[in-house]
Amino acid sequence: MKQSNRKGFTTVYVTLTALVLIPVVGLAVDFSVLYNVKARLQAAVDAAAIGSGNMLERSTDLTNLTQVNNIKDSAQRFFNANYPSNYWGSTKIYYDSTPSEDASRTRTIYVHAAYDVPMLFLRVIGVTKSRVAAQASVKVRFVTLMIAVDRSGSVVNGGADTSIKNALTTFVANSTTSVFVDGRDYVGMVSFGGNWKLDYAPKLAFQTSTPSIGTAINNIPFDNSSSTNTSDGLWQAYYQLKQLNQTGSLNVIVLLTDGRPSAFPGQFTMNSSPCNSSVKNGWLGANVGSSAAQWPPPTDTSSFHTFGINKTQWASTGADKTPVTNNTGCSFAGNPDNIQSDISTFPNSVMPVDNPTVSPALGPFSTISGVYPAPGNNTNNPRSVRYAAFNVADNIATAIRQDTAIRPVLFVIGLNESTGEPLDADWLARLANDPSYKDSSGNSVFQVGQTSGMYFNVSASGLPGAFQQIASQILRLSQ
Repeated sequence: MKQSNRKGFTTVYVTLTALVLIPVVGLAVDFSVLYNVKARLQAAVDAAAIGSGNMLERSTDLTNLTQVNNIKDSAQRFFNANYPSNYWGSTKIYYDSTPSEDASRTRTIYVHAAYDVPMLFLRVIGVTKSRVAAQASVKVRFVTLMIAVDRSGSVVNGGADTSIKNALTTFVANSTTSVFVDGRDYVGMVSFGGNWKLDYAPKLAFQTSTPSIGTAINNIPFDNSSSTNTSDGLWQAYYQLKQLNQTGSLNVIVLLTDGRPSAFPGQFTMNSSPCNSSVKNGWLGANVGSSAAQWPPPTDTSSFHTFGINKTQWASTGADKTPVTNNTGCSFAGNPDNIQSDISTFPNSVMPVDNPTVSPALGPFSTISGVYPAPGNNTNNPRSVRYAAFNVADNIATAIRQDTAIRPVLFVIGLNESTGEPLDADWLARLANDPSYKDSSGNSVFQVGQTSGMYFNVSASGLPGAFQQIASQILRLSQ
């Protein structure tokens, strides 16, 4: 073949090859541009949805055009901060952010956008632009919160009552410091000593109604001689959540206590006459140790007593050990420490006597099995009563954590002061079902298949920090 013919063939070959290679190279370059724009656009709509979530959460009325526009404006600012104008020469086709609320009051903001991106090399084959789109959404649940506050004698004797009031005020009552929104979230409170009191039924207008949650906090009836009926505190807080039945919300119980349980509610069978009436509903308790010398376990020495049967619900007199009515002829009516003359044993299982039923029905709850093995059910043994108080509260907490309808989250604060009996931190962490906590033997307290929570072990000065961490966790869980 002549040299000139070879040159002609090479020219044709290169020309034909170029017709294939140029579009392929152009495709690679332009696809890289599209990928870059797509990644940036997705990051921008993600930022818009997440960034406006806080305003979506704190708004009270999505039928209010001003509030809706404020949410949309917030989303737009986050989008603009993450997607520069004319990025890689792109032009906007559409952008929109839509806040909404469904029947369960779960809120959603949906952000979506599309841009046309000019092609650089593919123009040679007639492709001048390509479209990229991205979308993102964030769901925000409102919060239904019940606070259960221990107002027992050790709290007062330790001087922590004022610290508790101040920390709770910052946590829920002060609109400038609280993450809970008046008009959107439900907030209520129960307190417990030996008896329990619904200090504040959960309300939407908890900060602005009269009385407000702040008034209830200031009026918590701390009593320097009351017991610790943790069972009723947990149950009555849970009962309020179940009555509201806000399945679309984040249901939360915050339990604040400084001691180990010393009382439990139930239906108790009296001995034969002269004690009037064979069955009485109330709470049974045993007094606690005055120092760490009685730990562990709850003491059974003769210097300690079992007492009751007392009214479970807050009495008008405010007395913690107010005997139940219809007690003519009962030894405990004149002196609560004489209960052994009226009742020799307590039942192996009990139910709270106030608001005892929820749907689906739960209980009764064992007094002799649970977190501690039963030392018996003889009322002459104060240790038996104390162990029963642990077991009933523990079994109630287990039932709460197993509720798959409203799925309550338990946050437990152990107020660790130096007066009286020390905390049982391992048990309180078990109540919360804290997955990160290890007990004194290095074992996990977490119970698989049950809603997890968190435990905080703090002194009175650490209460604000504990509540702040709980608020942060609630904000995280509600989104």
